Amino acid sequence: MREAGRRLLCPSFLASLHTALTPKGQFFVQTDNAPYWHYLSIVLPHFFDFSEQPGPWPDAHRGRTRREIIAVRRGLPVYRGVGTAKPLSPEQRSRLAAELPPPDFDAGPSPRGLDELERAERLA
Repeated sequence: MREAGRRLLCPSFLASLHTALTPKGQFFVQTDNAPYWHYLSIVLPHFFDFSEQPGPWPDAHRGRTRREIIAVRRGLPVYRGVGTAKPLSPEQRSRLAAELPPPDFDAGPSPRGLDELERAERLA
């Protein structure tokens, strides 16, 4: 369970994010970590109408972030999705934040691995 509990997208953060969004407000999420994506696919639909984005973002085929560009270049999967805030009361948000499970999964190899691969490519 290496560092899974330190993931930003936990139920309490999602409740805060939901509060900050305007009605029908959207947010975009992506990760290259399959266990994290599995966790998100369980908790995100409680707060948001959530759909996966198959393939690259339409406005950024090469990728939006350095990490995404490196992962795609290395042939690694990148999981992407869009969420639209559901109509929830403050009480509903609080209940979800308290009842949904926190991130508790094997986070897999260190993200530094991609940085090391990128450095090795530049030196080669």
